[in-house]
Order: sequence, then structure tokens, then C-alpha cells
Amino acid sequence: MNSAKLNPLIDISELEFSSSIEFTFPFFMFMILVTAMTTLNPQKIRKSRGDNILNIILKNPTTFMKLVSESGCAAETVEKYVKNHIKNNKIYQKKGKFRILYSPSLKLSQLEFYELMLNPTIKAIVLVLLKSKSLSQIELSAITDKSNPSISRNLKLLMDKKIIKRNYHAPFSTYHIPDKSNIKSILNETNPLLANNFK
Repeated sequence: MNSAKLNPLIDISELEFSSSIEFTFPFFMFMILVTAMTTLNPQKIRKSRGDNILNIILKNPTTFMKLVSESGCAAETVEKYVKNHIKNNKIYQKKGKFRILYSPSLKLSQLEFYELMLNPTIKAIVLVLLKSKSLSQIELSAITDKSNPSISRNLKLLMDKKIIKRNYHAPFSTYHIPDKSNIKSILNETNPLLANNFK
């Protein structure tokens, strides 16, 4: 029994058809990727990364590690752009316990406050006192869940910086922030996310 043979160019089984798609699909994806890569200008990408890093710093002071996280770039890449921006006097940095990057227009008092607020105990004390009346050291320790010696040390530091005041009541003392509106405005300039809690 002779059956009519189909044209060998058209005679493709399902298995051959699916295997040919499996082999050609990666090739087509590769070609699309190559086309996309050749149409993007590497200079524009570099410039946008540098501008993004600069804008983050000019918006609010930040630590180097926070900048790496926010920019989505590798630490080496961020370091390269930061050095360039510092060299061109577009930003300044302050090295201490933390490496702080900030705008040249930021006031020294705002920078010092930002640096203080990087300490978690000080941050907790300030935020609690901004939302409450005068509190004792024991109350602050209980509310913030920090140790008494840590609270004591940082209360002294905050009094030295004239951010808080101490009220003597025999046999204990209470602490409060005398100028809450000023602290809130500095907080708004240096850390708007935290400042939003007080609006």
C-alpha cells in the first residue's frame, strides 16, 4: 500500500516542532537582550545613578550605609559617586561613629541633632518626650525598654546639648523638652519620616 508522501519540508512531527521552539526561543531572547543593551546609553545610566545619589543626599542628611540601601547600588559604586560629589563641593561629609553625608545648606545645629538621633536610646527618649509631658528616668526606662544607666547617660548628654530640661521634685526628677516646636522643625528638616508622626 503506497501512501502519498508529504513534502519533507512541511512534514514535521509535534516532537520536532516543540524541540525546535525550545532551541530557538533562548536565541530570540538573547537577540532581544542584545538589542536592548545596545540601544541604552551607558553614559546616561551612569549620569542618572550619580544624580540619584546626589538627590538623596541633598534631600536629607543620611549615613553612607543608608545611602547604599536607598540608591540600590553597590557600595563601591556609591563610594565613587560620593567622592566625586565631595570633590565638586556638591555635598559634605562628617566622619565619626557614623559617616554622615549632607547638603552644604544644612545648618550645623541640624547636623548635630541628626547625629544625636542616630543613637537609638537618644532617639527613643526624644520621641517619647515629644509625645508626652514630663517623665522621670524610671518612667523613660520603662517606656523605652532601655537600661537605667543608658537612659541616665543619654539624659545627661541631651541636657548638655540643651535639648531637654530637668525639673527637681523631691525625691526624684522629671525631664521634658522645653521647645517642642523647634525640635519638631529640626526633625522635619533632617528626618521627615519621623516628623510625620507628630502632625
